[in-house]
Amino acid sequence: MDTLKLSSLLQKIGIGERSIEGLSIVDHAFMLMRGIVITGGFFWLILHPYPPALKAWLISLFLVFIIYSLIIHGLIFTWPGKIETFYLICLTLDLIFTGVFIKLSGGFNSILFLVIYPLVALHSFYYGLYRGIALSAIVSLVYLISLYSQLGLLQWTDLVFRIAIIFLIAGFLGFIAEKERRDRNEIVKAQLKLVSLQDDLEKAYKHLRDVKNQVEQSEKLASIGRLSAELAHEINNPLDGIKNCLSVIKRDTEDPQLKKKYLELIDEALCDIENAVRDLLDYAKRHEPKLEKVDVTGILQRTIAMAEYKLQKTGIEVETEFDDDIPCIFGDPHQLQEVFFNIILNAIDAMPKGGRLTIEARGLGNFIDIKIMDTGIGIPQEDLGNIFQPFHTTKPLGEGTGLGLSVSLEIVKKHSGTINVYSEVGIGTVFSITLPIALQDKLHGREEGKKEARYHI
Repeated sequence: MDTLKLSSLLQKIGIGERSIEGLSIVDHAFMLMRGIVITGGFFWLILHPYPPALKAWLISLFLVFIIYSLIIHGLIFTWPGKIETFYLICLTLDLIFTGVFIKLSGGFNSILFLVIYPLVALHSFYYGLYRGIALSAIVSLVYLISLYSQLGLLQWTDLVFRIAIIFLIAGFLGFIAEKERRDRNEIVKAQLKLVSLQDDLEKAYKHLRDVKNQVEQSEKLASIGRLSAELAHEINNPLDGIKNCLSVIKRDTEDPQLKKKYLELIDEALCDIENAVRDLLDYAKRHEPKLEKVDVTGILQRTIAMAEYKLQKTGIEVETEFDDDIPCIFGDPHQLQEVFFNIILNAIDAMPKGGRLTIEARGLGNFIDIKIMDTGIGIPQEDLGNIFQPFHTTKPLGEGTGLGLSVSLEIVKKHSGTINVYSEVGIGTVFSITLPIALQDKLHGREEGKKEARYHI
């Protein structure tokens, strides 16, 4: 588990090293109580009609109480990590001062015994049930010592009642504190478990994303596999021509014009092979997404050229209608080629006995509309709603992963475009792809965020 995440979590739920800003509610309650005692004690000493000598003693003692309180809180702010030690020292000194004040200010009749209750309440809540009960016993003993000279004159029922209240406060607040501490520990465990689950989910998501990329690449390679065998025949044709030219050159080596002619034919055939292989290898590579200004008609023509041999072999007539001066769009040329390639291959599969493939590209305002239409078998209505779902395929096992259209839809969405599909069984299918033109203001806006795309069926 990430240590930084764990540390951040513990700080959020109040565990770990304290800081001045991270003092708990109990810490602030201690400060508030001490402030109230100091303020109330000041007015009490000024207004209460004590004898002058006794008042001087009480004021001197009270000043010492104020000074040590300021020192204690100064230490807390300086070393907040040692706050429990300072509270223990503070509690000891508070008990001593409380006992002395009660004894000097009238013993059992002194109103200062009321200070004991918030003192016990706060420390019981801070230390918990068992230490709170122990504290109550110590406080009761200090109270009894401060009343030692009056024990024979007291009503024991009143004294027992006051001490019982001390234990009752300690027991109740100590129990609440223990429950709160247990609940907090459960929350900590739950939070730590959630952090662990979150880490596991992040790892699983990363793994699934890697698997998804691998499967998408497999889909691309599967598409290439459907062309590669037939492309080999297309390469064999110029190779046969090269062999024939070489045979002629070997026989008629004296005629320079004939030799030049056949060498040019060889060079032309080699260029055809090189272009076919280069296009196929370039498509097969895994390209990092790179947005740039691209010519849609150029991508469409290159894609048609890649599938030309299979189109000719299947007896499919290709018609293209591209508007003049179609503006560029802003996108990734390799990903867009993958979209067009997937749809064209599906069209070829839909026309096993031949047909007509029509590809159009027109400008519509700030968008370009690309239509790929076939005269194939069409898509049944019950399948039409699922064609963009991952792994949905009607092809035999081993002839496709069912990711071609799913990946195509995702690519179009990334380009802020839409895909509309229309199909009728026995008539054919139309894929309409709309992509935004690369306007300058749109290019700037794309840096800030992409619009959500959609598709319609």
